[in-house]
Amino acid sequence: MEPITVGIIGILVLSVLLVSGMRIAYATALCGLLGLWALRGYEPAAGIAGLMPYAESSHYSLLVLPLFVLMGYLAHHAGITRNIYWTARQWLGHLPGGLAIATIFGCAGFAAACGASTASAAVMGRVSLPELKRFGYDEKVAAGCVAAGGTLATMIPPSVIMVIYGFIAEQSIGALLLAGILPGLLQAGSYSIMLYLRFRANPQLGPSISGIDWSERVKSLRGTWGIFALILIVLGGIYTGFATPTEAAGIGAFGAFLMALPRMRRGDLKTALRETARTTAMMFAIIIGVLIFVRFLAFSGMPAALADKVLDLEVNRYVILIAILALYLVLGMFLDGIGMLLLTIPIVLPAVTGLGFDPIVFGVLVVRMVEIGLITPPVGLNAFVLKGVAPEIPIGNIFRGCGWFVVVDLVNVAILVAFPAIILLIPNAMMQ
Repeated sequence: MEPITVGIIGILVLSVLLVSGMRIAYATALCGLLGLWALRGYEPAAGIAGLMPYAESSHYSLLVLPLFVLMGYLAHHAGITRNIYWTARQWLGHLPGGLAIATIFGCAGFAAACGASTASAAVMGRVSLPELKRFGYDEKVAAGCVAAGGTLATMIPPSVIMVIYGFIAEQSIGALLLAGILPGLLQAGSYSIMLYLRFRANPQLGPSISGIDWSERVKSLRGTWGIFALILIVLGGIYTGFATPTEAAGIGAFGAFLMALPRMRRGDLKTALRETARTTAMMFAIIIGVLIFVRFLAFSGMPAALADKVLDLEVNRYVILIAILALYLVLGMFLDGIGMLLLTIPIVLPAVTGLGFDPIVFGVLVVRMVEIGLITPPVGLNAFVLKGVAPEIPIGNIFRGCGWFVVVDLVNVAILVAFPAIILLIPNAMMQ
């Protein structure tokens, strides 16, 4: 049997296992091992699969993942989340839909300290949903704000997904993190404009907040020093070259620990460490399993063959790019973001770079599509995380509340495709 045929069979078997409900880490490792066995024999296959966990998980660049996750949990215990949200509420609450807009900016602020979208949605759900309910905001709008706002953590650095893309694509993690700043701000700004227009057109969705004077607004700014300190430490260190992304993450995690220390109750540190270990173990299990499968695909020759086929197509390269991004929109309905990247990037990236697209630009675009998958049915993880935080909200209402945000996301992707300089502005400035 031809190696490429074995590769195609492996993908089909993997699809069946994933649809049947098997966890992606186990399904990919199993299919990868069996595929390598079919192509190389049992002993070489067992050797590759046995070496992979250590060889891949021991990369120094991956140390940034648990550090960013830990920084997010410690920032939450330091009260940074509540302080950011309260400041945004005081300054934006008087606008039409002001509390919803404040939720978006609260999510954006917390995203600068937390690289995990689901963690951001869970934390912001606990902070903002009670306030939105107290003022009588429409349930679907409130849920959509939190679920979609949580996706900002995958774009605004520090972003776990960006780190994983950089690891797979062998691109500068520092450049990728900085490349997400302007697209992340564009996302938060466009969400806010959409909410402002919706509430102007339909005030029944929720009231604005009156009676907040300037002294209260200025006073609220005192609570934002922590997040700005973390931004300065992490992004400032990366941008200036003072620290590598891993070093900046370590300093940021220690800084968040110092901020949280005076406010921690008994057991909070243990909880933060336990949740960090659980999240890290999940991520590394997926990374190891998928990389075994990717190694099998490499031996099958499928990625190179696919790249050659794509490059031979006589169509505009942007048509191919849009088709690939549309594929991510479909995959996002069935796979989590990390698994999606690990499975697809080794296959499609050679074709994309062969068409002349910058891998940094493509990485940001793919992450934007991964974000959309987090709030679209049937798998949308942020929606289910929010359901766990607010079980009284029907899951259907959460997904319906995300609809307008998905439309805005697709418009933002179109803007970034048309104007890739938005993505490259800060990384290029760093390299000069």
